[in-house]
Amino acid sequence: MSNYRYKFVSPKDSLYADCYVHQVMNFRYHWHPDEFELNILLHGRQHFFQGTDVYDLEENDVILINPNVGHASYCDPEGTIAFVLHFSSSALKQFTKKNSMLAITDCLSSEETRNNPAYKRVRMHAAEMMYYLNQDSPFASYLAKASLEMLIGTLCTMFESSTVLSHNETDEETQAVMRSVLDYMEEHYSEKITLEQIAGLTGYNRTYISTLFHQTVGIRFYDYLIRIRLQKAINELITTDKSLTEIALYNGFSDLKSFNARFRDMLKILPSQYRSIIQSGTLSPDFFAIRSIPWNDPLIEKKLQEYMSL
Repeated sequence: MSNYRYKFVSPKDSLYADCYVHQVMNFRYHWHPDEFELNILLHGRQHFFQGTDVYDLEENDVILINPNVGHASYCDPEGTIAFVLHFSSSALKQFTKKNSMLAITDCLSSEETRNNPAYKRVRMHAAEMMYYLNQDSPFASYLAKASLEMLIGTLCTMFESSTVLSHNETDEETQAVMRSVLDYMEEHYSEKITLEQIAGLTGYNRTYISTLFHQTVGIRFYDYLIRIRLQKAINELITTDKSLTEIALYNGFSDLKSFNARFRDMLKILPSQYRSIIQSGTLSPDFFAIRSIPWNDPLIEKKLQEYMSL
């Protein structure tokens, strides 16, 4: 599978980004601890899940996902195409106090707002960045950086924002402890894991490790554990013919009832309903694969030019 991803890096400014256009396929539930994700729907319809909210996106709709927010989407109909741009959360740290970061709280367009000036500017600067990253010019990187900075500036000034606790600025010892905890959870997610057990592994008490986990990762310990279990279970719903009970028990849920409740809390539907929907959709051979499309594909190039003509 081809990989058409376009990257920009400016270490001096703590600024990095990558962008791509892809065919929206199966439900890839994931999150980015240190990155914002901008999603612009170019063609088709997209059911988008962010946190515990569900949105139906139409052509030209824009949604911004803040760091560490679980999200996913699936297409309706087949052939749905989206533009995705990730950029570093560290790019905004100069605007906040230590141990905090900005979160953009209302960047989600709808039929009533998608043609407002703010969303037009977001689409324009995102399209410009991809365009310049693909130009064979000694000045292309300057233009790409300027477009990215204008995009970030637009998001910060034309949309509401709030200050939240940053999970990035921790000392090396804390980072090492949390890496070991997260690695352990990733390996043993299907087993019974408690805060007391994690505290014993790290040498800290239960209260301290609970606080440390929340401060460092951005969500509570048990919420993160459920997130991992759901991610793994969703993979099996898509890629296997196991029964729902088998999937629930294999991925750490006590029973099917618990699995159903957690799944419905996050996706607003039951696992059986989700499996029915996704089986009639477009699946990737590799659950985590992204089917990216070159920027100069006729449909993509036309759309980018449309956005840049503002």
